[in-house]
Amino acid sequence: MKNRFLLFCLAAVLVLTLPAAGRGRVLVRGNPPLTEEMIGRFAEYFEWAFSMRFTNDQCSVLRKYAVDIWKKQSKDDMELISNTVLIQIELSKADPKQVAVVQASYEPQALEALRKQPNEPLAVWLLTVYDSSHKVLAQGNPPLTRQVSDSFLEALFFMLGEVQGKRDEVPSAQLKNDMAASLTSAYPRMADDLKKQIAGMPLFNAQMRLHWPTLAESEKAKYRASWADAVKTLLPAPAAGASKGTTAGKMSIAEAMAEQNRRHQMHMNTSNAMMDIYKISFNTQANFSGSSYRYW
Repeated sequence: MKNRFLLFCLAAVLVLTLPAAGRGRVLVRGNPPLTEEMIGRFAEYFEWAFSMRFTNDQCSVLRKYAVDIWKKQSKDDMELISNTVLIQIELSKADPKQVAVVQASYEPQALEALRKQPNEPLAVWLLTVYDSSHKVLAQGNPPLTRQVSDSFLEALFFMLGEVQGKRDEVPSAQLKNDMAASLTSAYPRMADDLKKQIAGMPLFNAQMRLHWPTLAESEKAKYRASWADAVKTLLPAPAAGASKGTTAGKMSIAEAMAEQNRRHQMHMNTSNAMMDIYKISFNTQANFSGSSYRYW
């Protein structure tokens, strides 16, 4: 059981002062007693760690798991669940932007730890739930998931928004679907190095949300200039006969990206521009963290 929870304790870097365990209706007496709040926070920790949301049935599995441990009065297991709850409490109190950076770098480590426990029922169950909520769009090393394709589009919107001064735009659900389809089509032809770089986009987004507001305007201007050439290839050139009001410069980001999809060029332009975009995002993260390999 102790090995089972070693991966979860990686997040304990945030635990500075541990409060009392969760309150609420007591389900099973013990020291500490098992409460509804503890089970809720236990589930929320896994949802945070693996970027997923449990169904009601899946929450019931975790509930029964915890209740059984308390009924057996397995002290070590009770302590480890209680510590996981305490970590979730601290995460819930921390700066959301800071927590997002922790999560983006922590998730792959946690998944690797789970996969090294093929005989541990909880680890196997969590991986099953994770896989069902992170459906693979295209096979590869690593595979393309919807989380990654959505993060890629969000990163493009951020960079394009800064370059074009359209910072309030966010991608629609339909545009995310279109991007997922475009990347899925292009992914088999991409080199493995590029696939690994695309997989780093969730961390890039988390880093930007945390650090961008702290940068001086002069630093932001430098990044905008470096992004401009890389992202412009992802926007369509004006169609022949298009009116002045429908040029890429006049379109919203969402309209321009949608137009690109309609012309069936997104997957080609994605392949051509992604390496430049990744180099920029990678260097941005390195500047923020001091090392390209540094985790939170």
